[in-house]
Amino acid sequence: MILLSIPGTFRMILIIIAVIVIIRFISRVMNAKSSAENTKRYNQNNEEYRRAKEKSERERGKVHIVEGGYREAEDVDFEEVKEDQK
Repeated sequence: MILLSIPGTFRMILIIIAVIVIIRFISRVMNAKSSAENTKRYNQNNEEYRRAKEKSERERGKVHIVEGGYREAEDVDFEEVKEDQK
């Protein structure tokens, strides 16, 4: 009876070790995939930021008139604000 349970126990230990190794491998693959996606997203955001900054620098001081925008604006007279002298 003891001879029959030793091979079964050894086989069960090997199966448990194999399952743990497979789970660790799958975990590492999933982690690498997530890391690659995060890196790709970061690079895209960085590239978009760089393009927007370059466009902003090129258009510095230029004025664009947009038709059909928000029209509920009220014009007011200019008043000069005097600073208090102490």
